Amino acid sequence: MLAALAMLWPGAGLWAAEITLDPGQRFQTMSGWEATADLPDNPTAPVYAAYRAEQLDRTVAEVGINRVRLEIRSGAESSTGIISRFIRGEIGFDDWKNTRYQSDNDNDDPFTINWDGFDFAELDWHVERTVLPLRDRLARRGERLIVNLCYVAFDNGQTFHMAPEEYAEFVLATYLHLDRKYGFTPDLWELVLEPDLPRDGWTGAQMGAAMAATSKRLRAHGFTPAFVAPSVTNMKHAVPYVEAIADVPGAMRDFVELSYHRYGGRGTEVLRDIARTAGGYGLRTGMLEWWFGRATHEVLHEDLTVGMNSAWQGRVVRGLHDVGPGNTLSPRPEVRYTLQYFRHVRHGAVRIGAATDSPGLFDPVAFVNPDGRYTVVVKAARAGVVAIAGLPEGRYRVSYAVRRGSAELPAPVATGPDRRLAAEIPGAGVLTVTAE
Repeated sequence: MLAALAMLWPGAGLWAAEITLDPGQRFQTMSGWEATADLPDNPTAPVYAAYRAEQLDRTVAEVGINRVRLEIRSGAESSTGIISRFIRGEIGFDDWKNTRYQSDNDNDDPFTINWDGFDFAELDWHVERTVLPLRDRLARRGERLIVNLCYVAFDNGQTFHMAPEEYAEFVLATYLHLDRKYGFTPDLWELVLEPDLPRDGWTGAQMGAAMAATSKRLRAHGFTPAFVAPSVTNMKHAVPYVEAIADVPGAMRDFVELSYHRYGGRGTEVLRDIARTAGGYGLRTGMLEWWFGRATHEVLHEDLTVGMNSAWQGRVVRGLHDVGPGNTLSPRPEVRYTLQYFRHVRHGAVRIGAATDSPGLFDPVAFVNPDGRYTVVVKAARAGVVAIAGLPEGRYRVSYAVRRGSAELPAPVATGPDRRLAAEIPGAGVLTVTAE
């Protein structure tokens, strides 16, 4: 039925929704579809070793991930060697887990790095086993991996990294290490992961002071930073944190992305407030964590259209696929729907206007990719034929994800001189139309 109807304009009593594109309306520019590089319980023999290469292949080619959150813990500033010992398999997960955020100041001078006071073994493990392989796979497709390096410190109370110059030293040491060892530095630096989670944790003012000091320090060494913050667990905390950051002189210079997680404070008005605040400060937005299968395509669609997201994360890298008998991989249930957005909307794509005459039933988002190719994604609440007007003349691939499975038409569908195309989705789910 899909193959037959995809080339016809609705008629003969067929129910249809009509979607009209408006490239004159331009919204956010996409930064990337993110997943976190996660650490297994046994780094010397990870459970996924036998299928890791295929998993990374499919993370890029099947799911469409093009941005990675690379984490560095506060405990990387330490001379105990515990991190290196864990990575080498000399101590167990529980011994490492209890000390992973314990940090010791390298010295009393935040302007002089004592390299013996840092342990980058965990960072290097992620770079070599996740970041570089993903980067190579994207490069073969003519794309670039966006690296978002995130500082993680789930310590209760005040720590010496909350002193702005000490934090700036930590960041600079990390940049220098990556640059000297691997020849790259991160595209983005995420200030603090979930600062509202620990007791007496980071305040917005402290984050702003750290941003100002770090911006100055990195620029003095020839680096151009781009900061992501505040990455709060509770969406209602995002705007107060950003306003406190903005009150600190120098903090906004390199602040580029307002980030939030969805573990608490969810609501459409909260999301609108985040988007308004970001727009007022000239920031893009990103929902950068809601794990464990909760980040569905309905959530993604709202974050794109209401929250004006440029980046979005729903899983860690190894959480994107289920592993079946014989190490067979298949996308996790919600990922099967969200990849309908990810695969065809790439870094640098611009969201354009897309109106529907059936809101709530067939809700579209539309993008123009950097190479000029259009992609339209429709969140459908029921089966039906969707007519799309305003596409450039050309050939389009049609695919969908519904409860009983996913499919793609075997042959492309061509628009006529009227620049219209119609396609059917056989149930509630996600329909994607993308130019060849």
